[in-house]
Amino acid sequence: MSREVEGIGRDTLGKKYDVCAAVVGHLPFDARVWKEVRTLASAGYSVRLIGNRYDIDQELRYSEHGVDVVEFPFGPRSGDTTDLKRAASVLRLWKEVLSTNARAFHAHNVHTFPSMFVASRLRRAKLVYDGHELYGEPSSRSISSRAIARILRLVERMAVRRSDRVITTNISRVEVLSKRHGREQIVCLPNVPYRVDSVAPIDPGYPQNVPILLYQGGIYAEARAFRETIASLPLLPELHLVILGFGRDGDLELIDTWAREFGVSERVHRLGPQPFDQLVHTAAIATIGLVPLKPVSLNSWLGDTNKLHEYLMAGVPVVASSFPEVRRVVEQGDPAVGETFDPENPRSIADAIGRILDDPRYGERRAEARRLALEQHNWEFESHRLVGLYEDLIGPPKVQYQRGS
Repeated sequence: MSREVEGIGRDTLGKKYDVCAAVVGHLPFDARVWKEVRTLASAGYSVRLIGNRYDIDQELRYSEHGVDVVEFPFGPRSGDTTDLKRAASVLRLWKEVLSTNARAFHAHNVHTFPSMFVASRLRRAKLVYDGHELYGEPSSRSISSRAIARILRLVERMAVRRSDRVITTNISRVEVLSKRHGREQIVCLPNVPYRVDSVAPIDPGYPQNVPILLYQGGIYAEARAFRETIASLPLLPELHLVILGFGRDGDLELIDTWAREFGVSERVHRLGPQPFDQLVHTAAIATIGLVPLKPVSLNSWLGDTNKLHEYLMAGVPVVASSFPEVRRVVEQGDPAVGETFDPENPRSIADAIGRILDDPRYGERRAEARRLALEQHNWEFESHRLVGLYEDLIGPPKVQYQRGS
């Protein structure tokens, strides 16, 4: 991501923060976390952010956009590391949380919650749980997978019940968390991008003079409908699929294998990840944006995604899995900003794409996508809920200023 570094290695020992936020995961590409901490810093709160990062050998400490940041090594992005090393990185994160003095602790997933809970009790501070996802479904039938899922569900239950405030990403997840854990007044804070009033297109290496179906984000080959989308390409002989993002070596190899299997290798292009604050600009050149969620869990069925709203902000119509929260957005507009498909059916995917490619109102779809993004599907429209939550929780910031987020 693009950085405005303001003092690498700054000594923050002994400093008391308004907010300590933490997330287990690759911090540089976690758009939601960065939007939230930047917003709080812009409102005048002092913020410390703790997370992990792939492909570094030692911890990083720096200040950016008014936020003091600590990142711990999380192994190579390829995934070529041991569970023990990943656990050691999480333990270092927990230790850093426990050593931080703050008025409020903001847990961005259940993996940070145990340390956040203890820290908030030791400091007599407030506690916020920000549920980016739903937890508790095993990824396989193995005993270990079921055991881990049960533990994560119990931590989620404690996080929702014991936190002073609870946040999640959409209405469906609000309803699930409320029903699961008996918690009312959960705040909905959607995954939407910053408002971009003027989109300057960025070409990261797209094929030229052809219609482009764009996927941008994490490449999880089997957990997304990549194979089915690639299988639809023979039905759309002019279309090129561009996959822009990062993934482990095994996932990238599967993409290439499927492209060869269906005889479309020359029309499937893999490009590297881009900074999250450039994704609206890289999407602007595309013809259609792709949201290929698969129904592998309740979490994915009720999922929303940054990329959906980034496409709209770029003025790009979308094709997306026909899931409740995605469909809620895609069916908006006149004409609608997108089409939905059955993610397990290549013909359904091809038909949805064809309805947009062949639509004489295609230009109007692009205009509607931009209109809706500028009017409501943007961070500036939504972020007042976050600032209001903190004003109610710990009071207004002692020093109010505007740094620009």
